[in-house]
Amino acid sequence: WADQFAYNKYIGSSPSLFTWNDMNEPSVFNGPEVSMQKDLRNLNGVEHREWHNLYGVLFQRATAEGLTHRNPDGNIRPFVLSRSFYAGSQRYGSIWTGDNESSWPHLKIAAPMLLSLNTAALSFVGADVGGFFGNPDAELMTRWMQAGAYQPFFRGHAHHDAKRREPWMFGDEWMVRMRRAAMARYALLPYWYTVFKEAGVTGMPVMRTMWMQYPDVEELYGIDDQYLIGSDMLVKPVTEAGATQTQVVFPTEHDWYDVDTIMKIPLNNDFVIDRITVQSDIDKIPVYQRGGSIIARKLRLRRSTQLMTKDPYTLYIALDKSSTYATGVLYMDDEISFDHERKGH
Repeated sequence: WADQFAYNKYIGSSPSLFTWNDMNEPSVFNGPEVSMQKDLRNLNGVEHREWHNLYGVLFQRATAEGLTHRNPDGNIRPFVLSRSFYAGSQRYGSIWTGDNESSWPHLKIAAPMLLSLNTAALSFVGADVGGFFGNPDAELMTRWMQAGAYQPFFRGHAHHDAKRREPWMFGDEWMVRMRRAAMARYALLPYWYTVFKEAGVTGMPVMRTMWMQYPDVEELYGIDDQYLIGSDMLVKPVTEAGATQTQVVFPTEHDWYDVDTIMKIPLNNDFVIDRITVQSDIDKIPVYQRGGSIIARKLRLRRSTQLMTKDPYTLYIALDKSSTYATGVLYMDDEISFDHERKGH
């Protein structure tokens, strides 16, 4: 399978054309379980139930190896999106949560699903923004754009029978809101890149449950509707129609700063957490930077990430409780090759 990606076999391919593996469970729509029967045997006599998920990860692995080896020096990173996955899939590319629905309940369940996957070491994950089946209204689409902008894999996708839902299809007022969410995503790419590097080296996920960063705070164990990106950014997606306020749970071990206003959130430090009701009308998604951290952004608006490569960094410094200290990490490489592994730079 990997050999089929060679340029002389994959007609029309190019070094910048990558791959999406879909239906690679393998799926059989006409079956009772939308898959092959579990007791079917392969040529070695092993039942399908034993290798169903393994097939998906090996499919993605072969695709990633094919996209790598098609280049003479094998030194361009592949990108492979896969629907089927298994333990180890994080080595080969990204995955998503499958065919969701354009509804508020499906927006709400996206964060717990993605947190579960991240806890299992699968970090490069996301849910289809706007939902796959159905037609989101302007408010739902905007809230999903805002949530998706703060999830590891961020993309819009829909069934071919769904109505078009590009941001400009909802009118200028809504387009501006969705564009603002996308701009926030692109500005934070240096931070995302750094956190992904940390995940690759340490195994700590990109999108973290609150308890993962604060394991001694039992009050955080049951929370799955807010989360951390790395250790320094707290996100609480708004998942209810018509919401103008939402409750955020802040660990009081650190100060927290609103990323839009740069103002510190007043907390009651007598307890290990503080539940604060914050304003969250349609123009606002509650996102906060941890006190004591430094986060890098790129603020020039570009048409692509390739054009951002040499843009300057802007550092956002959030002081700790003593108002004297902050630290941060910024990871940089050429963003294309494997030289960071082969040459150590």
